[in-house]
Amino acid sequence: MEQEELLKQWIHTYYDRLTYIAFTYLHDQNMAEDLVQQSFINAYLSLAQLKEPNRPYPWLVRIVINLCHNVTRKTRREQPVEFLPEQRSMSAEDVYMQKTRNKEVYITVISLPEKLRTPIILYYFEELSIREIAEALSLSEGAVKTRLSRGRDQLKNKLRGVDAGGFGVTFTSS
Repeated sequence: MEQEELLKQWIHTYYDRLTYIAFTYLHDQNMAEDLVQQSFINAYLSLAQLKEPNRPYPWLVRIVINLCHNVTRKTRREQPVEFLPEQRSMSAEDVYMQKTRNKEVYITVISLPEKLRTPIILYYFEELSIREIAEALSLSEGAVKTRLSRGRDQLKNKLRGVDAGGFGVTFTSS
């Protein structure tokens, strides 16, 4: 298959899933879409580095995550002033994400530290195997299992209303 055809197939197959992953990092739909487009360009230019042509998704996820890290590093230096939560209206992307996923679980997953959040999203939402996650995140399978376990424990505690300090946390559905 020609490289251009392969790229078209990947875009058709993986664009939405990769955009969702980028959105969980960036919390901005437009930026996530731009980043995924850049990821496909990077993948196309470095196609020779793909070790398993039959399984490109973990490799593409790694590219997206690396670009997300680059963007968040750059934007961390910039301190934009945001509106107070009660004054800020929800974007269409926020409404869409809340309607497509259980709101409470989504908010709780997003609130996890990045090293626990990413394996949870890849395993439960993207349905990658532990081996594929390990490959995408450049971790051992044992490290992925540990992060999944710790992530599940934190999710369970947060959803039950107990944070790490043992104090009650209340989620309201608005």
